[in-house]
Amino acid sequence: MDLLKSIEESKFSLNLFLENRFDLAEKKLAKFVDCSIYHSLGNGLLLMIRALMSFERADIEKAIEAIDKGLSLIQQFRGKQYRTIELIFRMNGYNNNLCDYTEEQLHAELCYAELIMIRAILCLLSDETLTGKIGGLLRIRSCFSIYSGLYRFLKENEDNRNNSLLWQEFEAGVCFGFGLFNLLLASIPAKLAIFLQLAGLNGDKEKGISELIKCSKFDGTLRSPFASFSILFYQLIVVSFIGVERIDLGLCERIFTKLNGKYSKGAIILFLRARYRLLNGGHIDESVQLYWRSIRSQSEYKQFHHICHWELAITNIFLLHWTRAAWHANKLYEESRWSKSIYAYLLAVCIEADKSGDTSKNLASQSQWKNFVKKRALRWLQMNNNKKDSEETQKLFLPQFELIYLCSGFGLLNNYCCPWIVRPLLEFIDKEWEEFNKGATQSNNCVKAEQLLWLFLRAICLGKLGEFHEAFGIFQEVIRSESPALRYGQYGYLFPCAHLELALILDEINPSELRKVVLLEKALAYKGYGLETRTRLRIHSALNKLEEGRKYANS
Repeated sequence: MDLLKSIEESKFSLNLFLENRFDLAEKKLAKFVDCSIYHSLGNGLLLMIRALMSFERADIEKAIEAIDKGLSLIQQFRGKQYRTIELIFRMNGYNNNLCDYTEEQLHAELCYAELIMIRAILCLLSDETLTGKIGGLLRIRSCFSIYSGLYRFLKENEDNRNNSLLWQEFEAGVCFGFGLFNLLLASIPAKLAIFLQLAGLNGDKEKGISELIKCSKFDGTLRSPFASFSILFYQLIVVSFIGVERIDLGLCERIFTKLNGKYSKGAIILFLRARYRLLNGGHIDESVQLYWRSIRSQSEYKQFHHICHWELAITNIFLLHWTRAAWHANKLYEESRWSKSIYAYLLAVCIEADKSGDTSKNLASQSQWKNFVKKRALRWLQMNNNKKDSEETQKLFLPQFELIYLCSGFGLLNNYCCPWIVRPLLEFIDKEWEEFNKGATQSNNCVKAEQLLWLFLRAICLGKLGEFHEAFGIFQEVIRSESPALRYGQYGYLFPCAHLELALILDEINPSELRKVVLLEKALAYKGYGLETRTRLRIHSALNKLEEGRKYANS
């Protein structure tokens, strides 16, 4: 098939995917996978998305088989190559003589790198064995070598560039792949980053974003919309989840404006717009409507529904609408296979919080879930239960907001932007503490621990309101209250998290404050608490941000 025609047909099929016509997009791409490098690439991408959404073994194996066939096909169109093992371990990187390549060979090289990246991502996420991880890392090393070589070739030939459609597609593809690769490498957890650094791989976040922006400006090219979606996904989901950097809402607004209504009924763009409206000004009612529009826009990918139901459950908890939040949690528990334990816990705490009994009218097995929340809460949080009360008298304190914090749900609320959401939350938290404290007996050894959770959540809310100095003092009080019994108890995670949040507040008050590094290093020193991996990811991200700031100041 003619290369330009292959690109145009693949572009049409991928646009169908972004417009929710998933099945038709897959059929059109599968039609020419045996003769077209771009159809093979697009087919592998869509099958990977389906596999990661369902996490069914059959879907994963089907995607891997299709990707391997695509790699074999593309190999036939590439120029003269080094052997794979030679390419992986070349210390001076990828240095094929690309100047001698035809346009078709250059595009084959680009598609080959993209398919290797897709294969590596699928391998790393689906294969937990050591062999699988090593295989994924070797593919990443090979892929990065190719992208680096293509990027150097592009830079060296800037003066000789032409305006042909094939060259624009090639240039956009190199910018997209090199940019996305750098962004992914800069965002991965520290434990995995060590192995990649040993393989000579380092990501540059700013470089990654700038190259993706450059790709998005190649209007009409195959990869331009995917570069735009990658930027939105990173800013609105990854940055929000980690909660260390400030979301570049201005950049997101420019990307949405540039898309100019494209894919306006697509489930993905509707979901991203819902997040954007909530983060940019706290437009929670509009955000809820957009989440529902995303759900109703298609019925094939139920996993997109589940993502929206999770966000809707959190937004309804922010609004103190327990019945609605429980409905979404129940939907997740019944339909999604991603994490039954978390969904059941979320449902349980919503039922527990609803004192009106409205939720029990809609969910008949209320007593079953109340028992569940007592038995499974501490197990899910992976903490020791040091409470001495009998199980019958135990009462969890603010478990819904504790869960939201631990799952980075507060990242949906930007600082300063939504006091009409945060102030009622703060009042509710204070009222719950008053009631809890009244019912506590002098012999209750957990009152101090529950008080620390109350103070911690108060400080989080005050930070969202922009009242940083008051929040700063409360986090300091939490840190000063540390004792061996509390550190290794149910709420032991509060102490490393308080150090982290204190450092983030210092960054808001005085970005040049040197104590931030000390606080973050103290937070890293804590070990053996619940959800340690997620907290350490945030700490490492904060340290990386400080390191980037120092490099920028010294440049």
